[in-house]
Amino acid sequence: MNAKPCFPVSPATTVKRCLSGWIYLNPSLKSYKPPERMPASCLLRIAKMIKALIFDLDGTLIDSEEQYVTAWQQAVKRHQFDLTHQDLLGICGISAKEEIDYLFKRLKSMDKVHLAIESSKEIFLTMAQEGAVKLKPGIKELIDYCREKGIATALATSTYQPLARKYTDHINGFSDHDFDVMIFGDMAAYGKPDPEIFNLAQQALNIAKEDCLILEDSHYGIMAANRAEIRVAWIKDMVDLTKYDEISIDLSFDDAHQVKEWLIEHE
Repeated sequence: MNAKPCFPVSPATTVKRCLSGWIYLNPSLKSYKPPERMPASCLLRIAKMIKALIFDLDGTLIDSEEQYVTAWQQAVKRHQFDLTHQDLLGICGISAKEEIDYLFKRLKSMDKVHLAIESSKEIFLTMAQEGAVKLKPGIKELIDYCREKGIATALATSTYQPLARKYTDHINGFSDHDFDVMIFGDMAAYGKPDPEIFNLAQQALNIAKEDCLILEDSHYGIMAANRAEIRVAWIKDMVDLTKYDEISIDLSFDDAHQVKEWLIEHE
């Protein structure tokens, strides 16, 4: 487990420990309201303005969500926990705090919750190190297109770098050289849905927010993008985000191939 990072934290700030480290929940965001979706007439002109793409990691850049569910299925079978497949799908895209609360409601024991989380993480990392986790379809082609056209790229994830490295180092085609900026969870005081991670990426790129587009697959990731006031595209994965009223999605794509096609169409 990573040591607690040294960040200035106010007494009102909630601190929550999770598998990847410590998450700081910013109390100032409780009254947040999502922005209205941008009119279609404006969206048609966005592609011409884009100077940077900011990528989430899990579920957006790499195809990890299905592997997470598989790891959970094996952990449930190993310890004979009473969790259904539908229960496991409910874990996708939620925060570490919500994951603990979600599991406790079903397992009724914090010991079982922590055992389940640690066991699933161990299984997932083994799968990743054996090559089961891969880049999402079209990601390499999209990044190559960005390089060709001079569009900057950034990685922005709540996952702490030591944990992320345990699986990204084993993903064929994943390279640090594909990104101008890489922001991990241990570089920020707050994790998603706080906007800090995306703000740090945008500031490091030194590109105006209106010229950036965030690619995300999760509820909390899109909420963080909304709070950062940066346009966001939903890259569809295992969780249907249309049921969440508290987020605003500017664009949606089935995969990174469609993102590239959209950029080419509006060159």
